[in-house]
Amino acid sequence: MGYKNRLDKWSWRVYPLWLMLLIALLALIFRLAQLQLFDAEKGRIFLQQQGDARVIRNELIPVSRAEIVDRNGYLLAFSSPVKTVWANPKLIVRDEIELDELASSLGLSLDALKEKLSTKSSFVYLRRQMDPQQAELIAAKKYAGIFFKTEYKRFYPAGEVTSHLVGFTDIDERGQEGIELSYDEILRSRSGLKQVMRNARHENIKNIKQLSPASAGQQIALSIDMRLQYVAYRELKSAVANHQASSGSIVILDTNTGEVLALANQPSYNANDRQQFIPEHMRNRGIIDLYEPGSVVKPFTVMAALESGDFDLTSTIDTSPGTIYLNGNLVSDQKDYGKIDLATILSKSSNVGTSKIAISLGEDQLLNLFAKLGLGQHSASGFPGEQSGHLPRYIDDELFKATLSFGHGLTVNSIQLARAYAVIANHGVKQPISLLKLGPQNVVSDAHIIDVVSSATADKVLTLMQGVTELGGTGMQAAIKGYSVAGKTGTTHKVGQQGYEGSRYRASFAGIVPASSPRLVAVITIDDPVGNKYFGGDVAAPIFSRVMASALRLLNIPPDQASELDASEFTTASQRLFDKKLVDDKPDNVRDKHGSV
Repeated sequence: MGYKNRLDKWSWRVYPLWLMLLIALLALIFRLAQLQLFDAEKGRIFLQQQGDARVIRNELIPVSRAEIVDRNGYLLAFSSPVKTVWANPKLIVRDEIELDELASSLGLSLDALKEKLSTKSSFVYLRRQMDPQQAELIAAKKYAGIFFKTEYKRFYPAGEVTSHLVGFTDIDERGQEGIELSYDEILRSRSGLKQVMRNARHENIKNIKQLSPASAGQQIALSIDMRLQYVAYRELKSAVANHQASSGSIVILDTNTGEVLALANQPSYNANDRQQFIPEHMRNRGIIDLYEPGSVVKPFTVMAALESGDFDLTSTIDTSPGTIYLNGNLVSDQKDYGKIDLATILSKSSNVGTSKIAISLGEDQLLNLFAKLGLGQHSASGFPGEQSGHLPRYIDDELFKATLSFGHGLTVNSIQLARAYAVIANHGVKQPISLLKLGPQNVVSDAHIIDVVSSATADKVLTLMQGVTELGGTGMQAAIKGYSVAGKTGTTHKVGQQGYEGSRYRASFAGIVPASSPRLVAVITIDDPVGNKYFGGDVAAPIFSRVMASALRLLNIPPDQASELDASEFTTASQRLFDKKLVDDKPDNVRDKHGSV
């Protein structure tokens, strides 16, 4: 009875407690409803945003850089998907054995890996552009804090054969050299953007939506023909090695279009191997290197003479006694050729003959022709770093005219020289040079085609130049059996700190084939050949013969002197016509009266 009285005594006190609990519960329910349904800033939307911030991410949609191909579609540069390994150091398990295993898989030392992970950042690259199969082996071990993303890596199938022209990109596929640099905006692709959901391991578990589409770059087709490029590169590399030369270059043009069909240099480098990135080897010498052309400009001197109207094919020049003094400086020939015509001046490479022609011409007539030919001017090829060269201002001085007539006192690059020779091949018309394949949509307009000399003058010079490669000419070894060849040799002393150096040379040959109906122009230079053979006719002319014989065959250009061939010989038309030693070619430099260079 006493217990029951005590319960009755306290029961009225329980109700207020229950009431308070009920009020608290209702207040909680009301607050939850308020947050979920009414207060957007701090309620449902806020909570949703907080959740999304932890799992929703914007992710780039990678897309590969556009390809570079040759004129026939042969791949010269393309991008392939690779894996990049990155880490969040805050999530890495610092287990020494596990770290050592990871470092080994990444190709890193343990110390190098630890140094990378010592950053306070939540993102660090461990290895860029890794082989996907190797990356999969790492991914299979599911290391904490290790993540992967897809990138693209640039590859160059032709390697060192086209490296100077194609160039290369950096690790982020931005053009750094060559065509990759000059046409970077066209080749570059723009990544898209998508929204994804990720788990705690940064793995994508759901694609939500695409925010912006990816944009692919535009493929570029170069003008070069890889068949010719391989032949040119092989022969140039062999010649540079055989003559122990320091460098060399070759440029081949299509005379009909101005397209560059081959452009090779030595030494070269492989753009796939960055350990070979030696600045001296990476220079595109055919476009960037400048030099005094020497005797290869003598056909232009003869061209100026014919165009003046004061000379014709029967004109003779008295070169006796084989020397001439101008302002106390000696200009000389290999020997006294006596009275010779224009054809002999070219075939014997007479310095005295061209000097007398230049002196007889009116004021700056020769210099003006050189300028119209494009010597000392950019070729507008679009290649980065192209040098314009130097064409001096006119001086009313006999020595100035004489030295200019045989290629001294001005500087050019090989592609400029090839363009000038293409004027002769193209019947006096100059057209632009192109490193890109020309199609119907980008035909050269008449505004860019310039008449330099009359077609009659150009054709006469072309005929005269054939004597250079015939018996007794300085370029006999440039001859190609079954084809007529027009060309000119050049051998110049190199310029050093103290002036011309007596034992260092640059050997050159510029030629046109077939001479009867020109299709190809080539310019070859070999720098610093070692030994007794250093003349252009000995060093550069044989390269021309071998390369152009192959080029004519590959392009199915029929022989214009087929009587020299039978059916069995046509397949070996690149053999040299003559094995005789080069004669009558000498370095064409000016010496003072004491005989020093």
